[in-house]
Parts: sequence; C-alpha cells; structure tokens
Amino acid sequence: MKKKLTYLFFTILLFPLGMNAQIYVSPAGKETNSGAIDSPTTLQHAIKIITPGQTIYMRGGIYSIASTIFIIRENSGTAGKLKRIEAYADETPILDFSAQREINENKGIVLDGFYWYFKGITIRKAGDNGMLLSGNNNTIDNCIFEKNRDSGLQISRYYAAYTAINQWPSNNLILNCESFDNKDSLAENADGFAAKLTCGQGNIFRGCISHNNSDDGWDLYTKLKTGPIGAILFENCVAYNNGTLTNGTTTATGDKNGFKLGGEGIPVNHILRRCIAFGNGQHGFTDNNNLGSIEMTNNTSYNNKSNGFGFREGGKHQFRNNVSYKSFKDKIFGKDVENSNVWWIKGSTNGRTPALVISDDDFVSLTVPTVLKNEDGSPNLGEFLALKSNSDFIDAGIQVAGIEFNGIAPDLGAREFGAQQKTDFVLKTVAKPIAGGSVTVSPVKVTYDAGDVVTLTAIPSPNYIFKSWSDGSTTATTTVKMDINKTITANFKSTLPAAYILTTVANPTEGGTITVNPNKATYAEGEVITLTAIPSAGNELKSWNSGETTNEITVAMTADMGITATFGEKLTGTHTLRIEEAAPGFCAYEGTIAINSSAANRKVTNITDAPGNGINYTVKVPNSGLYMVVFRYVHRGKTTAAKVKVNAADSIDVAFPITSSTTKFATTEPLTIKLNKGINTIRLETIDALTFANIDWMEITGEAPVAESCP
Repeated sequence: MKKKLTYLFFTILLFPLGMNAQIYVSPAGKETNSGAIDSPTTLQHAIKIITPGQTIYMRGGIYSIASTIFIIRENSGTAGKLKRIEAYADETPILDFSAQREINENKGIVLDGFYWYFKGITIRKAGDNGMLLSGNNNTIDNCIFEKNRDSGLQISRYYAAYTAINQWPSNNLILNCESFDNKDSLAENADGFAAKLTCGQGNIFRGCISHNNSDDGWDLYTKLKTGPIGAILFENCVAYNNGTLTNGTTTATGDKNGFKLGGEGIPVNHILRRCIAFGNGQHGFTDNNNLGSIEMTNNTSYNNKSNGFGFREGGKHQFRNNVSYKSFKDKIFGKDVENSNVWWIKGSTNGRTPALVISDDDFVSLTVPTVLKNEDGSPNLGEFLALKSNSDFIDAGIQVAGIEFNGIAPDLGAREFGAQQKTDFVLKTVAKPIAGGSVTVSPVKVTYDAGDVVTLTAIPSPNYIFKSWSDGSTTATTTVKMDINKTITANFKSTLPAAYILTTVANPTEGGTITVNPNKATYAEGEVITLTAIPSAGNELKSWNSGETTNEITVAMTADMGITATFGEKLTGTHTLRIEEAAPGFCAYEGTIAINSSAANRKVTNITDAPGNGINYTVKVPNSGLYMVVFRYVHRGKTTAAKVKVNAADSIDVAFPITSSTTKFATTEPLTIKLNKGINTIRLETIDALTFANIDWMEITGEAPVAESCP
C-alpha cells in the first residue's frame, strides 16, 4: 500500500495542471515550465495540454510567432466545458506573425476545433488570415485583427475535402471584435471579416467593427463552384472607411464596400439588424449579386462614396426601417415593406409615403467621434447618427421580429432614440497585480442603471501600497458614473525591492545572439537595460518584438519581460543589375516584344495570356545567398497575380497591381530570392489566362550579379 501511495503522489507532482487548474503563458514562457502563474509556458504548448473546462491565461506583451498555430478537430471542448484562451486581467497579449511570408498557407491561427472561446487577444501581421475559423460552436470575443495580409478573421473550411455545407464551420459567434488595416499585396482580398465560399449555418457577427481595410469591411462572397453558404446574422455591427488604411493610403484594386453580401447570383438569405455603414469607398451595403431574400432591418448608411444601399434587380430582399443619407445614390430592388424606409436617391429623399425628408437636423451629430467602441469592444458612437428628440423618424418604423424598441414603434435607422438610457450596465474591478490588494464596491449590484454612482476603494495587501486607478487618479477612494459597461483597474506597488526577470530569445537560435548590459538575474523597478542583437555570419536583425529594427535598444524594467530578436539571412551585396528585352540575360519568353514610347528602352514584353507563360532571365552570381528582384511594368489588364520560379524549383508569389494608364509604369514590391553560386534561371510566370502586365525590365540586387548567355 505504501508503494502505491508513493506512486500516486509522484503522479500528482508530474501533472500539476490537472483537475481543471488554469494555465498561464507569456512571451517569455518556456515549454518546459509548469504553466503556473509564476512559471508560464508557451501558448503552443498550453494548447496541446489544455483539457475541457480549463482556461489559458495570456500575459500581456508581444508573442513573436513564425508558424501557424493549428488547433486540430481532435482538440475540442464540449458544450458544458469550453476550452478558453483569455487575456489575463487587463493586460494586452499580441500575437505577432510578421515573420511569416505572404502566402495562403501562412494563417496566424487555424481554429478547426469545436467549443473554444477566445477573449481579449490581438492577432496581427499574419501572412494570410489572422484567424481562419473552420470549426463549430466557437466564440471569438473582444479580439482585434490588424495588419494581416488577408482577411483579419475568415469563417471558411480548412480541408478542401469538405464539400457539403453540413461539413463547413457552423454556429460560431464573433462578438465585439475589431478588424482594421488588413491588406494583401494585391490590395483586393484583405477584408476586415469574411464568411464566404465554404461557410456553414448559424454563424453570427454581433457588435463587431470593421474599418480601414484595403478591400471590404465584410465579405460574404459565394461561388457557383462551391454553392450557397449558410445565412449570416449581423446585429449592431459597424463598417467604415474601408478602402483606405488608417495611414491614409488607398488603392485602385480594393472593392471598398462596407457590407458585401454575396456573389455570382447565388441566393442566400442573410439578416442584418441595426448595422451602420459610413465613409466606405464604394457601397455601404450591397447584395453583390446575391439574388436571395436578404432581411435588412433598422440599418443606417451615411456618406458612402457610391450606393448607400446597392441592391440589384432580381433579388427578393426585404427592407424595413432603414435610413440612407448623403451617399452618392441608392439602388434598391426588393420589397420596401410598408414604405418604412427612407432612401437617398439622386440627392433627394424618396421611398416613403407620406414623405419623410431627411436632413442634418434629424441627427444630434454627424461628426465621427475619435473613440468608436466601449471597453468590451462593442460599438459606442456617442452622439454620431443619434436621432434628435424632435426628429420625425422617432416611432416611424414598423414592428419586426428581433428588433427591440422604445415608445410605440421602432424608430428609423440603426440608432433607437432613448437607447442611451439603457440599463443593465456591468461594472468589473481588477487589482493589478492580483496579490497587490483588492477593491471594495458600494453599492454592490449585478447590473447598474444609467446614472448610478458607485464608490470604489482600493485596499492594499501587506507590503503593497495603492498607486493609481486606470484613469490616472491617485486617491484610494473614487467614484464612477455608470453609462456604459466599465472595467476599473486599481494599480498597486510593492514596497519591497523589485526583482524583475528579463528573458531574451534569439529567433532562430542560429541566426544570432543577444547581449544584455547589465546582465543580472533580477532588476529593480525602472532599471534601464541595453540589449544588442549580434547576427551570425550571413544574417541580419529583422526586428525586435517591439517592432524596432536597430541592433541596439534600451528597455526600462517595470515588470517581468520577454524580449525576442528575429534574425534572417541578409542580401549578399548591394550591386544592381538591370536586364531589359533582347539584352544579355533576357532569354526564352512566351509572347511578343511590343513598343511603348514611355518605356525606358521603348520596348516591353507582352506575355501571351495563358497560365504557365512567362520570361526567363539568366544570371551568374559569385556566391550563394539572398538577392532582391524588382520588375518594372505597365498594367491595364485583369489579373494582378504571378509567380517567380528560381531554377525551376522555388515558387514565390509576386503581385502586379493595376496601373492608372497604359503609359504609367510601376515597380513591384521587392522580392527576396535565394540563388546558388554560378548560373541561375529566374522565371516570371503567369498563373491564369487573364490579361497580364507588360514587362519593361527586371533588376536584381546582390553580390555582383552579371547577365549570362542564354542556355
């Protein structure tokens, strides 16, 4: 018996994370750590070992990740015991995939499992989707998707073998999420959110915001090849400024719609309730050739460049209580139920009997606020597009299933008058760090009414003092007025000497090393440290996880920190060789040499429009290594995608965005390729039969490349 008890005790020591203990991860976590709060593991390891009912708490900071995180179907929770990944307390974990190349395979996260719950995570700079959601019954709550090189979050199948709609991702809830600045190199595929092509039934977007993406806010495209997708339900979502990034840049290739709701004439009966589209570069809401019966109820379009509502002839769409204002026009085909909508057609109000004339005076404000969301991620537009108390849009709608309202009938548009008097606000308090103290709340309620005043008092633990509230105030007792859901943090500070730990990681380990000065086991509060990245031979620093690219940086220690330096091969040299038509190095090609008076040498290569056609260039280099390639071209055709093959093996995607005219030349984004010592063949090749760019020249930069005679 004693031997059995000893074995049982040893088993418990080996598996400290069993019995639904939580798992903690951090940017500096190690796979071999236990996963306790003071011994965090890695996210990838935590995902492998999590059991139903457990939560992975992610500490704040930047997680530099180069490979897709794949959650397989076998790694699922259950309806009663979800598997959860949540931001710890009020910290901000950022999954940074900037090391990925832009190819379809490089998703940030592929969630193919069932019954997962993500909350408070930022996913950025993936080589394709930030998240591909291909499983069922998952919730993505208050997450941010930014600067990914395809749609921020896309609901579609992962396995091509799943050809039936009942095999496609279903019953997922996307709640209070934000997606912005997503842009692919072609600037025509990266939407904020997408639920398209192979998306199942029962998926919902609620309280989400999609803005400043290169293509659409939402894309629900369907193809004849794969057939209809499941109907999507939208509630209280906002799409704005799509087609223009937050830095003000725009392109000619993006579709730039707010809500794009179909494709190729396939009928799917989506539902949109209380959604808002404004400032988009094309349509606010468009069926995009969805000829089904879309339910459009209590939505608002404002100041979109083309149609506020663009729905074409042939659809059986149902419009109730919608408002469009100051878009270029509206194109409405479907049933205007009981004349309950107000459209902006040819610069004037139409579609309502008796007529309701829309004007600036109907709204409290038409000025877009700086902050457009609450702390939980849900939209908060303040007074923007809110109805004035004397607007004749109040109580002018018709009652519709799924629409709550004040007064005797719903108002017109997305914003119900009096909704700002909403009750049931939730107050959450957080002590940071948890061991630092607690917060007393008076009065204590599950939910609060608008205008309720709550008194909060910070109580430090032994060896801690109160430092500040999250709004910066420093008195231990404060009050808050409840008008939205709120999270209030009390920051405490230890009175004991700080002992912060710094962990450094070189990625990959053979790429280089990091020196730390001073190099100590622990650091005091505010102590400044200098970190220097030292690349190994043939490599260079690409970036720190903070985004900085200088070899030397400094950091001030205010908490335990994990610092990653990402290394990569560097170009072998800086010499540039240009190869033009009919010159040495310009070899086999499928097409014709044409005259363009604006070309540098008055000639361009017109590649024959068929997949697999292209141009071969032959160069000789003195050493193996990385070289950079750029093409100059003019393009008023159809397809913008091609690939570069190196010695008939490596295949790298390259984009040729459309140019503004047949005489306006452009250059591609620099493409890094690996060449072998000696003679190499670089082939630019088309991938489809659509009209492609005319090529002026190719430039290659590196260690003394020279044009070589054609083989």
